[in-house]
Amino acid sequence: MVKLEEVPLDHSEEEFTDTDASSIYSSDDEEPEVESILDRISALKDVIPVKTRKSIADKCSSVYDWGKYGAKFLGNSAWVLTTSALLLVLPLMIELEHEQGLVEYENMQQQSSQMLSQPSGQQKKQASGIVPPGF
Repeated sequence: MVKLEEVPLDHSEEEFTDTDASSIYSSDDEEPEVESILDRISALKDVIPVKTRKSIADKCSSVYDWGKYGAKFLGNSAWVLTTSALLLVLPLMIELEHEQGLVEYENMQQQSSQMLSQPSGQQKKQASGIVPPGF
């Protein structure tokens, strides 16, 4: 911070010495004031004209509003998609899995009935292959 001192008109330059200059410019007993970033930004109010500040504030407000709207829209969309998937797709997947289990059970019963109906010599000749469900 700058310290101002009034000098009377009758003061001559001869009285001014180097020790006086060093005491004016560097005072060891006073600590410099620590300025934060927020203080520096608030000091810019004096530098930037009011019209420009208002324009910047309006643009920042607009960006904030659009971001808030976008986040809300994405959240609502995610909610709709998630609940729709739980209500429509999950029961369908469970039913398809149940049907696949029934097909495998029928295939297993069919194979066991074929093994029981064939004589023991013919069972060794038949190759047991994996049959995918539905075929």
